[in-house]
Amino acid sequence: MEHDNGSGIQEELDRILLEEIGRTSSPQLIEHALRPHNVGALEGPDGEATVSGLCEDTVRIQLRLEGSKVSEIAFMTNGCAATVACASMATELAKGKTIQEALRIDGHKIREALGGLPREHTHCADLAANTLRQALLDALEKKRDPWKKLYRSKGRI
Repeated sequence: MEHDNGSGIQEELDRILLEEIGRTSSPQLIEHALRPHNVGALEGPDGEATVSGLCEDTVRIQLRLEGSKVSEIAFMTNGCAATVACASMATELAKGKTIQEALRIDGHKIREALGGLPREHTHCADLAANTLRQALLDALEKKRDPWKKLYRSKGRI
């Protein structure tokens, strides 16, 4: 008998999940969950933050500034599809904005930009917004005290 390493089961679970998401979610949410924007890591970011939510999902956002504007931004997460979509949308909303404009991005704005979220996943937008805010504050702190950039941790999700 051939041993199944679980990939067939995972593919079936993914298919069922995508069918369910398609029935209950907006096209924007599906787009950002399946094809997230700005995924990855930046070398030598000006600001970064890693925040974990009550659901145990973790989001890491890194950004680079050009003057007072967010010129580059990237995220990584170990979270569910909703967390992926929210982090993706948070980075899209922040890109090209001034620090002050990006600091006004909250969970409500992320949920609205995604066309809504299922009630059980609304906290994912708040997690993405809180991580973005912390990364922006980190960038402001490093801008004020440049020596702190030298002591950044190299942690990974």
